[in-house]
Amino acid sequence: MSEVIKIMVLIVLFSGLTTLQYNMDADETTTRQLKNSLELAVHDAALALDESQLSNGEIVFDQDQAIEQFKSSLENNLQLQSGEGYLYTPTENSFYKHDFYLEHLEFLDDSNSTFPLVYENSDYDILDKINGPSIVAVVSTTSPRYFAGNGITARKAVVYEYTQ
Repeated sequence: MSEVIKIMVLIVLFSGLTTLQYNMDADETTTRQLKNSLELAVHDAALALDESQLSNGEIVFDQDQAIEQFKSSLENNLQLQSGEGYLYTPTENSFYKHDFYLEHLEFLDDSNSTFPLVYENSDYDILDKINGPSIVAVVSTTSPRYFAGNGITARKAVVYEYTQ
């Protein structure tokens, strides 16, 4: 009888540890993919420059085109669909189950800033020395769960800059 109890305890312990491991792996995957995809999206957005200003030697972002490129990149890399405003919904085939929110998107370029500058955003704990035109983005989501439990909120901030 004691052997049966030991085996049952080990099975329960194994099940609990496996659940914890799968959920932690989902958190790590969410964090890693969000960071990588956000870096790619901000890079793609930074390619949208106002060519008339560029011919004058100034780097100024074409913000409408940059936002479209940003959205397209996030959608493709994370299998999302853009909704109203800055809301992105996972597609049916996506790893993610919760919505993504673009919490902050800011363009710092030669039309509105002088470089170098110290960029500070206390809402998102961002403090960075910026040497050239930049795009700052903050995106968040909740990680999926394989088993019971609540996912963590993954929030990532990226600053992509041109150095002069």
